[in-house]
Amino acid sequence: MPAQYSAPLHLDYWQYTVRSERQMFETTIRVLEPDELDAVAQPKVLYLLPSTPELSHRSGDGLDEILHHELHQQHGLVAVAPTFSDWPWMTDLPDRQMFQQVLYFIEDVVAFVDRLYPNLPRLLVGYSKGGSAALQLLLRYPDLFHAAAAFDSPIMKEQPDQWEMPYFWPNPEYFREFAIPHLLRTKGHALGEAPRIALFGYGNFGKNAPNWTYDHLSAGHDLMEELGIPHHYHNHTRREHRWDSGWLPDAVATLAQLSR
Repeated sequence: MPAQYSAPLHLDYWQYTVRSERQMFETTIRVLEPDELDAVAQPKVLYLLPSTPELSHRSGDGLDEILHHELHQQHGLVAVAPTFSDWPWMTDLPDRQMFQQVLYFIEDVVAFVDRLYPNLPRLLVGYSKGGSAALQLLLRYPDLFHAAAAFDSPIMKEQPDQWEMPYFWPNPEYFREFAIPHLLRTKGHALGEAPRIALFGYGNFGKNAPNWTYDHLSAGHDLMEELGIPHHYHNHTRREHRWDSGWLPDAVATLAQLSR
């Protein structure tokens, strides 16, 4: 079978290299601005949270999708794509210096971007691990981030027992402070009366999930309904578990609407 190629992309973003004690080796931050940023009425920063370590295209690339669909132009967004040196479960282990992923993101990535683009509202989006990280960060830091969207993510994990998770939480009891169901029950009320969460499926973790997992999206929706947490929910369209399977334009448009 002959090789297959994508359409060409003219990449026009800034790329920074980061050396941080909270990561095992150098990481990157890629930043894509809309044209004539100064003319945008209400610009925002959109963080694209990865599902794999380093700069990987094994499941597409979020920043490429933003560029391909010109979502940064449509919605007046500064799109920011950070990388992590290991699987980005967004954990902080106090006794493991190289696994301070939350502190790295907030103090080394967000703080840096804030210096470049001060006083802009911050949005979060991701799928798989990145989608879980987006919801976790919003719930833990509701004053720092305005809204979060997750596509096909294992958001209802109560124990760190799959997908490299035991490596990042060797003491399972420590996972409780990062588990989204626990955060929804204890901190969800702090999000206020306007919706700030958007859930999109389905694939590996949504409607008609494969037998090795279950429908995390519906379960998360049901829990938020029970707790009275306003949110956007769409779990009806089958899509591949990738950045480029067609879900990102809807997710970004929803975030733009939630952040008005």
